[in-house]
Amino acid sequence: MGWRLHGTFLSLALGFTAGWFAWSSPPTLGQAASVNPPTAPQPDAAARYHQDIQPTLDTYCYDCHGDGTHKGDLALDSFSTIESMQKNREMWHRIREHISFKLMPPPDKDQPDDATRRKLIAWIDAAVFPVDPAHPDPGHVTLHRLNREEYRNTIHDLLGVDVAVESILPPDDSGYGFDNIGDVLTLSPAHLERYLTAARQALEAAVHPEPMPVPKLKLRGQDLEGPGYKSEEGRMLAEVGEAFTNRYFAAGRYRVVLTASGTMGGGIAPKAEFRLDGELLKSWDVPNRLDAPGKFEIEIKIAENGKHRIGLNFPNDFWDEKLPDPAQRDRNLMVNRLSIEGPLDGPPPPRPESHRRIYGERSSSMDDRTYALQVLTRFARNAFRRPVRPGEVERYLGLLKVAESQHQGVDQGIRLALEAMLVSPSFLFREEAPVGKASDGRIQIDDFALASRLSYFLWSSMPDEALLARAERGELRAHLDEEVTRMIVSEKSRRFISNFGGQWLQLRNLTSVTPDDKRFPAYNQAMGNDMRQETELLLQDVLQRNLPVTTLLDADYTFLNQRLANYYGIPGVSGGDFQKVSLAATPRRGLLGQGAVLTVTSYPTRTSPVLRGKYVLENLLDTPPPPPPPNVPQLQANGNHGTSLREQMELHRKDPACATCHSLMDPIGFGLEQFDAVGGFRDRENGKPIDTSGRLADGSNFSGPTELRELLVHQHREDFHRALATKLLTYALGRGLEWYDRPAIDAIVAKAAQNDGHFQTFIRAVVESVPFQYRRASASTAGR
Repeated sequence: MGWRLHGTFLSLALGFTAGWFAWSSPPTLGQAASVNPPTAPQPDAAARYHQDIQPTLDTYCYDCHGDGTHKGDLALDSFSTIESMQKNREMWHRIREHISFKLMPPPDKDQPDDATRRKLIAWIDAAVFPVDPAHPDPGHVTLHRLNREEYRNTIHDLLGVDVAVESILPPDDSGYGFDNIGDVLTLSPAHLERYLTAARQALEAAVHPEPMPVPKLKLRGQDLEGPGYKSEEGRMLAEVGEAFTNRYFAAGRYRVVLTASGTMGGGIAPKAEFRLDGELLKSWDVPNRLDAPGKFEIEIKIAENGKHRIGLNFPNDFWDEKLPDPAQRDRNLMVNRLSIEGPLDGPPPPRPESHRRIYGERSSSMDDRTYALQVLTRFARNAFRRPVRPGEVERYLGLLKVAESQHQGVDQGIRLALEAMLVSPSFLFREEAPVGKASDGRIQIDDFALASRLSYFLWSSMPDEALLARAERGELRAHLDEEVTRMIVSEKSRRFISNFGGQWLQLRNLTSVTPDDKRFPAYNQAMGNDMRQETELLLQDVLQRNLPVTTLLDADYTFLNQRLANYYGIPGVSGGDFQKVSLAATPRRGLLGQGAVLTVTSYPTRTSPVLRGKYVLENLLDTPPPPPPPNVPQLQANGNHGTSLREQMELHRKDPACATCHSLMDPIGFGLEQFDAVGGFRDRENGKPIDTSGRLADGSNFSGPTELRELLVHQHREDFHRALATKLLTYALGRGLEWYDRPAIDAIVAKAAQNDGHFQTFIRAVVESVPFQYRRASASTAGR
């Protein structure tokens, strides 16, 4: 496509984009609408505050945050009304966290008992973050651009080809732990240019508007069979012999091009003989040096369809070590490349299946416009993931005239229109049209939006034909459970494992970790890839077999190949394929015994109880610790010789600014200290036995990974369920969760608990939730 045509096309595409934004009137990209709908406090909340809550705050908090003192810019007595608290929900969220995590009051101050803390938290929830489970707020989802992984999968499922998006599209920003969050998936004009490049490359692979070229078989010399030796340049024949290939050829004429070179011997160049099924058809002298190969052509005729032997024979080998000129002592033939084009007189080859699927069949009675409209209407319905709107496809027919002005036919015009559709916001963004009238401040999304939410949740891609067909018939909600089952068992659900699991469990970070190769020589990138696959296979197994999600924490089996099994010291595993392996009599049960998790929660030279403790709190227990205070010194990377990491950290925690938060994280990390920074098991550090004892914030004591795991599975089962529900709903909606989402999380956890916490129950509960099925009613939809 010339520059003039490129500029014209891009202007038209941008014009379509502007028209779409005018039609859809979305909120500003990258910015959510208000996430603080007005709420009325409970009638007795104010009275309870003055009678019960304020005196408690006065007793335990006002020394630092009241009566004229406002450490950390917080004066609790400045909040005179509940409305003023609701206007500062972010502040009150932090207050709630500090009370819940026992971060405040500081350790050297009087402490409220657990009942008092629970009373304070319950009041804050009821007054500052009131929710009505009977009329939950579904929240607002910012207009959602396809992220890079979703784009890759959508192009594959739409066109049937793969695009190397990493080399074209920039990485996506992340929010709330995931890269599919609508608020951060912005779109700039430069980004749109990248999408145009990606669309063009995809269509170059998928469709062929011009007549198909004659097939050409290209072989490297090293791909041929026979004597000699292979190198990057080809196959060197150093003695009499033939390099050959046996292939199927249809009857017809073929053009053969040999690229060859060689070394002189006795002043005579090597010969190359072309043989077809053993018959000599042509002989060439090859005077070309090894650094300057030449081309030699012949046209041949193959009489019958079938397998034929194509051979390149070297007949005139020469060697005389007595010649005075070393360059003339040895005659050899280098076969660099072989190209076979044809049959030249046969019918043109059929276009690829991807082209036929998109363009379809054209009847003889169709004019160009009718044919183009048929092709583009069918494509738009799939690409936009909904029925086309009146007049929508007709706008793209203008690109037929653009192609005509460049003396190109209707098929090229259709291809230009396809490119324009692939940079349309209707393709790049997930539209969510409401249906029906708003009720209780919410409105149900239509079946097509639901199909897209479902497919991008479980497949990271567009809805397939079965989903779209059910949406068109208005049957999707009636068969939702059936569709969820079908999608989970589909091969495409591996994308859910890779994208959701890879981010929830931070498995993607394995590509960037760089453990010290001197300290940990057994670890390399291949080992890291094996570790990630182990964890993904466990996650997939629990999902496909619909096991309780706590199996992820205490599975007595895993999936290993020989390399990873040897690394773990587990015998009896052979070969490169992963296989299910028992973990009986090992400390490696569940996620916290897997190399992937242990490696991404370590530093390059040592373990990190802080990172491991934070990982468990944040990802497995839904209790993320507050960020560290500024200017806190880090531990030395190499530690002190003869001093255990635990001893160093106990010194570190003497700083009052560090003590409270570290008391939450460090004990969990200490329980995993028998695993080194790359997941290897050990029982001593610097010659000393490792102390793996710890105490959780709830007062539970444990020693070692086994007892820690049992505490998480049995005493913190609901916390783990809530953590998974929170992560799943965040990923499914593509937005961060807010305080008003609490009823949705409560409902998901309750439904899962009724079925022993099976993984597929969580999936179904998310899909059935109000935030997944509805959207907050805007001013424009409130009266519909």
